[in-house]
Amino acid sequence: MTTLQQGVNPRIVVTGEANGPMEIGVRMAVLVDSSRQMNLSDVLARTEEWASITRPTPNFGFSRDAYWFRFTLNNAESHAVDRYLELPVPFLDDVRLFHRMGDSTLAEYRLGDELPFAQRAIRHQNFVMPLTLSPGDNHIYLRLASAGTIEASLKLWVPSQFLVASNNDNLAQGAVVGVLLVMVVYNLFIFFSLRDSNFLLHIGFATSYLLFYFTLTGYSYQYLWPEAVRWNSIAISTFIAAAIVFTCWFATNFLRLRTFSPRAFVLLRTMGMAGAILLVATFFLPYSWTIRLGTFLAMPVTVSALVVGYWRWISGADFARFYCLAWTALLIGLIVLNANKLGLIEANVWTNNASQIGVILQVVLLSFTLADRMNHDRIRRIAAQDTALQHERQARESSQALIKAIEESNRKLESRVQARTMDLHQAMGQLQAANDRLKELSTTDALTQVRNRAFFDEAWDAEVRRASRTLTPVTLVLFDIDHFKRVNDTYGHPAGDACLRRVAGVVGSHVGRAGDVLARCGGEEFAVILVDAELEQALQWVEKVRSDVQQQVLEFDGQTIRFTASFGLAHGVPQARTSPQAILAFADKALYRAKHEGRNCVRHETL
Repeated sequence: MTTLQQGVNPRIVVTGEANGPMEIGVRMAVLVDSSRQMNLSDVLARTEEWASITRPTPNFGFSRDAYWFRFTLNNAESHAVDRYLELPVPFLDDVRLFHRMGDSTLAEYRLGDELPFAQRAIRHQNFVMPLTLSPGDNHIYLRLASAGTIEASLKLWVPSQFLVASNNDNLAQGAVVGVLLVMVVYNLFIFFSLRDSNFLLHIGFATSYLLFYFTLTGYSYQYLWPEAVRWNSIAISTFIAAAIVFTCWFATNFLRLRTFSPRAFVLLRTMGMAGAILLVATFFLPYSWTIRLGTFLAMPVTVSALVVGYWRWISGADFARFYCLAWTALLIGLIVLNANKLGLIEANVWTNNASQIGVILQVVLLSFTLADRMNHDRIRRIAAQDTALQHERQARESSQALIKAIEESNRKLESRVQARTMDLHQAMGQLQAANDRLKELSTTDALTQVRNRAFFDEAWDAEVRRASRTLTPVTLVLFDIDHFKRVNDTYGHPAGDACLRRVAGVVGSHVGRAGDVLARCGGEEFAVILVDAELEQALQWVEKVRSDVQQQVLEFDGQTIRFTASFGLAHGVPQARTSPQAILAFADKALYRAKHEGRNCVRHETL
């Protein structure tokens, strides 16, 4: 790590002219205090044990040792100059600085994230220590100790330039925080609109990362909890653990891993449980343990979530493509951040802000998803409008041609007007009858002679609008024949068709009120719309239908076939923003429960 050189004490010349900060970098001597008990007198006595720093940056990673650094600032001016010495690592536990000249100590500072924020000489998220450098050599001794990583990336500033740079940095960091807040609020609005848990999990991750980033940069301690010393000392590991939990849960839900790959589902849920345990442990275990566990757990969690996402995408799930791209950007940011914190790569503006850049790219990529969908919808609307305009133009031309033909006919043969008019009325009547018959055929299921899916969709949409307008309840029943595939496989498809016709006939005999609709939605699935029915009344009706279906005995080609059906019912008064698809999802959920709770039963959901 270091090369021993007797009396190492780098000397840095300070002049009155300065353009930006002076990076101290590795121009320091280092002394490792494994006992963490050495004081200034002990350090001054060990003149031959100092070593120079040979690594690219003064970043020593996780360490239980205390580190002493020394260097000399030589004021080449004939008068004293004021400087700020900044340590831009706000999560260090113990920071002590001694400014000496000759045998005297001119200034002494003791800072750290385990001390109240109000004790800082300069109220700043980083550790900033004012120095008045007398002409000649000014000896600086710095002691760092922390349960996390040890970093000594010092900068020497002219006070006026520091204030300008600090304001610019606050503006840039505020932009990052603003982007994350916009993401949180945006997804919160979508969650309240759609009630999709994926958005809530994404909000949890974004909020956890926002607070982690705000704490890592020191702004939380400065603005949110300047007096909460104990909480500030564990907040970073707490938010890392929370981000791990939300990442695992979001990945399993969004990628539907429970059905796609149970093993991947168990893996990510296990990691999520480990993150939850770590989240609780951050309040009891030492920070030095939890920050290491959180740092080393975050990488495999992110990699696993990303690998499974690409797996889903390659397997044909197109909805996973932007998920993969977004999390790839975040993974690269986390890799660079961890490598920076572990001292594997040099610290600079890009590596220090790698995670922020990754998160912003994630937000942009997810925004591309929304923009792509909105653009697709816009193109479809424009195409539909063009088609409607063409149809209108054709209808207008046809109408004008008909008028001209009638006028010409009137002029040529007035005596035949009445006869032609009667012929026209007769033709129009026949056309209307044909249209009515065609409409009837187009909305009727050919096999069961009940309404088909197209008629159901139109009737259901109208019924929901009516119910939301009049604030009256609406009831939707979904049912299908249990083990219908077994009927087809055992008795043949003609027998299955006979079963469908029998069920349609049985249920249709109970649908007699005006406005009630029975429709076949596809395969063995049917739907019934009950108008102005109370919940108890609807449940009694469905139970009676279920019982009648159960009692049916179908004789087909000398074979006796019995069958049952499962029913799912959704009931309630729809609100103005309630969509027909949302109520249909409730009914489908109830049917799913009926299937999984024994079949041949009725289950219901209320809005």
